[in-house]
Amino acid sequence: MKNYYTTERYLYEFLQNIRRSSDIYLNQLNYEFVTDFEYFLRHYKNSKKKLMLSNNGVMKYLERFKKMLNLGVKLEWMLKNPFNQFKLKYNKYDRPCLTDRELKIIECTEFKSERLDRFKDCFIFHVIQDYLMLTSKI
Repeated sequence: MKNYYTTERYLYEFLQNIRRSSDIYLNQLNYEFVTDFEYFLRHYKNSKKKLMLSNNGVMKYLERFKKMLNLGVKLEWMLKNPFNQFKLKYNKYDRPCLTDRELKIIECTEFKSERLDRFKDCFIFHVIQDYLMLTSKI
């Protein structure tokens, strides 16, 4: 829900700063609105004038907005979703494996929350299991 609230905040800011409006009718949402909102997100800067979102961050906010508009179509509040013509394009990243040092730090960390400690144990177990499977194939 936190991410949907953030998406809502970006939408309000976009409406106020770019569209000079506090609200918009659903039937006014079109492809141009979507592309303008994308441009706004890509160029959004925080109070320190630093860009806030990477490509994948922008895509996540647009994806959440698209889901809300799909709901509007299902509830028959809108005839069509303006995202139908818009393609979400995520960049793929190969995440590096944890180093032995990083894994040891995680393994030695004691969490105050029992839930987090259990999650850590499951994570370490999974990493060791993957390692054993990998080395048994060699």
